[in-house]
Amino acid sequence: MTQPPPLRPATRAAAAPGTLAGWLIFAPLGAVVGLRWVLDWLEGRAAAPPAWRLAPFVGEQNPFGWLAAAGWALAGLALLALVAWWVRRRWGQRALARLLAGLWLLAALVVCAAQVVRFLNLRGLVPQAEPLAARVLGSRSVAPSARGPGGTLLVLQVPGMATQQALVDDPAAARLQPGQPVALRWAGGRWSGRYITGWQVRPPQAARDNPRP
Repeated sequence: MTQPPPLRPATRAAAAPGTLAGWLIFAPLGAVVGLRWVLDWLEGRAAAPPAWRLAPFVGEQNPFGWLAAAGWALAGLALLALVAWWVRRRWGQRALARLLAGLWLLAALVVCAAQVVRFLNLRGLVPQAEPLAARVLGSRSVAPSARGPGGTLLVLQVPGMATQQALVDDPAAARLQPGQPVALRWAGGRWSGRYITGWQVRPPQAARDNPRP
């Protein structure tokens, strides 16, 4: 079997840009996926106490609220296309390639930073001494998916707050009934967010006599 002839210097020089482009495309993706794997491994190695995020109930949000976000996204893409056209016209194809590579690296860096912030936010929960008085408005089962383990989606009425929801993967949450008053144990995130860490069912009479435990 004959061996292929060695690459000439000119051929090596021509292959180098393709290799660099491959690294620029796939290395940031590998960093995002690798960091996600490391954080999942750390979370599994030293599991944090259960915490389920309280968030505004989706059912009461404006169903067309996404249009504003979509409009801003389209405007951003249009601006990016305009800047790319201007850079290519002003400085050429190579400058445009460097600009796009820089934006791609910046996007990967932002995603990695967001993953770390989310991980540290949950690792630095601040327990609150006073529970939240709440009432269960409804619940439904959510099947596991690639985005999460699933569980029971609770819709909660909390005094002084808009209707809230929390996806709880504790099987005991499925036994909560609409109209049932509960006292929510909760904690604040290191930087943001409210997280349910447990609950206690309250007798209806006690809930009427003492709406704020």
